Amino acid sequence: MYTLGMIAIVLLLVGSIPNIYMYNKELKEGNANPRMKLLIGIDAILIILILAAIFLLR
Repeated sequence: MYTLGMIAIVLLLVGSIPNIYMYNKELKEGNANPRMKLLIGIDAILIILILAAIFLLR
């Protein structure tokens, strides 16, 4: 379970890097897209839930 959770966290972090980059790029241009906020928020919630599951199921 621990290994699977760590793999999921790494994949979520790698997948959220482009979302964060595009969000920052759009903020600098003045075009704040709510879709990017939503994607980043979902990634953050999933990471927190997986971390909680890892610690609670040990």
